[in-house]
This record gives sequence, C-alpha cells and structure tokens, in this order.
Amino acid sequence: MKNKILATIDVCREDIIAIGEDILRHPELGYKEFYTADVVKREFEKLGLDFRCELAVTGVKATVKIDDTPINVCVIGEMDAVKCYENPFADKITGAAHACGHNAQVATMLGTAMGLLKSGALAEMHGSITFFAVPAEEFVELEYRQILKNEGKITYLSGKQELIALGEFADVDIAMMVHSQASGAVPETYVGGTSLGFVAKQITIKGKPAHGSTPYDGINALNGAMLALMGINANRETFRDEDRVRIHPIITNGGDLVNVVPERAVIETYVRASNPKAIEDACKKVDNAAKAGAMAVGAECEIEDIPGYMPLIQDKTLTDIFVENAIPFVGAEQIKFGVDMTGSTDMGDLSLIVPSIQPTMGGFAGTAHGKDFLIADKEAAYIYPAKAMACTVYDLLKDDAALAKKIKAEFIPKI
Repeated sequence: MKNKILATIDVCREDIIAIGEDILRHPELGYKEFYTADVVKREFEKLGLDFRCELAVTGVKATVKIDDTPINVCVIGEMDAVKCYENPFADKITGAAHACGHNAQVATMLGTAMGLLKSGALAEMHGSITFFAVPAEEFVELEYRQILKNEGKITYLSGKQELIALGEFADVDIAMMVHSQASGAVPETYVGGTSLGFVAKQITIKGKPAHGSTPYDGINALNGAMLALMGINANRETFRDEDRVRIHPIITNGGDLVNVVPERAVIETYVRASNPKAIEDACKKVDNAAKAGAMAVGAECEIEDIPGYMPLIQDKTLTDIFVENAIPFVGAEQIKFGVDMTGSTDMGDLSLIVPSIQPTMGGFAGTAHGKDFLIADKEAAYIYPAKAMACTVYDLLKDDAALAKKIKAEFIPKI
C-alpha cells in the first residue's frame, strides 16, 4: 500500500509543485491569507472533501472520517508569509514573501491528502484524518492583529493559539507538519529538537516632564528605563544554561525633545526560554527590574505582557515513525536528531496539548526570512515531505490505528 501511496504522489507531482509555486507568487501576511485559502478550498473540492473555512479569519479545515475508530490525525500547513521586500518573490506593495517556506508546507499538506485519498489507502486505515491550512504563525504585524483583537475578530495574535481557543483542535489526537530547512539542495532533515518559547513585553516608564535646565522639577523616565536595563542585565548570571534564556530588550521611546526631561520611556523585549517554568521565572525577574528602575527615580511603571509561543516538545514515538518513512527519500545520513531550534513557533502551543512533530526538511537555500531564501530542489522541498508525511499517517492509522492509539495513550499533556 505504501508503494501505491508513493506512486500516486508521483503521478500528482506536477500538481503539488504547481500549488506551491502558485502560493509562492502570491504571498500574504498573517490573518490576510485569502488567496492561499482559496487555493486550499479549490484543492479540497477537487478531492471531494467537505471543509469549513474562515476559521481564525482565514483557516480551512477538512476532516475525512474513515470509520468510527476514535482517533484523529491532523496534517497541518501554515499559510502566512513574512516581510522581506528584497526577496525576488516578494509582494511589491506589502513586502510579504515566503522566505520561510510556508508555501511548501501547504503544498505538502495537500500532497499528503492526494497520496492517501487517491491511492485507495483509506481502505486499510481506521479513524479520521484532518487536513488543516492554518493562518498567522509568524509573530509579525502586531499592531494590525491588535486591531483585529479590538474588533473582536480574534482573541490571540497567532493562528494556532486562536484555533486552540476556538476548539478547532479539540477533536485532534495527533498533529504533524513539516517545516523548511535551509540546507541547499541537500535534503537534510532535522527531527526531535525543541524550540524556545517566549513572552513579549512592553514596559512603559512614566515620569514627569520639566525644562531640561531644571531637571529637579521633573522625573526622568529615561533614567528609570536605563536602571531597568541594568537590573535585567544583573539577572543574567542567574539563568541556567540548560534553560537557554534569551532576553533582548530595546528602548523604542526615550523622550521627545532634548530640552525636556523625558516624561515617558518604553522598553520592548522578548523573554525566551526552553521551558514554561524558565519563561515564568525570567519574566518575574524582568518585571522586578523594571519596577525597581522606575521606583529608584520616583517614576511609575506599566508592564503589558503579550502571549508569545510555548516551547516545542516533539513526541519521540511519532518522530521515530516519521524518520523511518523519511529515510528512503533523504537517506539515513541526512537525518539529524535533537538539534534545537533557536526560534519560536506556535506549533509549540499545540505540542503541549496533543502529541506533535515538526521535522524540518531541506531543499531550500539561503537564510530563513532573508532575501536569498529560495527553493533549491523542488523534489526535496515539495515531494519528499508529502511522501514521508503520507506514509507516516498510513502507519499511524493502519491495523486498527494501533500506533496512533499507543501514542495517544502514552502522551501526557504538558500544561
């Protein structure tokens, strides 16, 4: 049956690549992926799938119920782009560009659906499969997303967080997707690694304005901010190496006029770490430093926390099944185990709720989110991931979904 699945994906090869290339040339930022959603809906219709759309603004979800076996495996494709005006495929007006490979993710998700549905594999499978195009993974354009939030259109700033809150993953038992890996034409595949979670903070120090020549009449908010940064730096030695805490603040406002004592200073920062406990600990230390800096000069301090992402924790058994199915295409020597990502993803939030994986596969050249990020090998970028993912889903749901049931039973939610 796996050979039939692979042969079916080979037959659909040009269609899968065409989908990815179409989305590549129509990049859209988070919660604005209307063209991409239409592409997904069109392909779902071709496959005869019923779907629901406009989930978290642009999300599209189709579930295939094979039988009444209570297990549902979800294959995810992220739709959004980043801003990179200099990328050759960037939208000249918005600057949106698929410089992170999400166009290939959507093609992979749809290619997986083609392989499973057109090959006849469902006859040997049990349970359900969900194919899910999700919005807004990149944590960008926060001002626009805050407007959507204020209008009541979203509650959370990222797509998977919003979909979790809406209950759209409540029926999902296992979640999986493939991300891009910038390794050139070499199909390097990274599995099992973690990512950093984060909380975003906006710290506002409020002082009192006065003429610059009479500073004793005012309260200098910038001085309070500088003391806050010194307090943050003084805490760095308290962070454990294994927690990989990263705090990188900037001052976005330090006063308005040189002859006016700064009335307001604003610090923005992410607080990143490899686990929720470390994030919580580091956030408290940042807050204490900010409050202390303000208090030292007699200023007030306001702190706004913006939920970022939780660390990614990949399921080991699910990872092993994926590796077994990826080796025939990429080779065992290209599998890299346990290499942690330095960035963050809202797949982390989902991974704490249901067993999940997000392996990264090569076929992309350049620097992620950069102007030189391009597809170097279409077979590796579009076809290998679809084949590995389709065979993984088949393994999970064959034999009365025994493997999927085992993974579900052994999983312990992390929150």
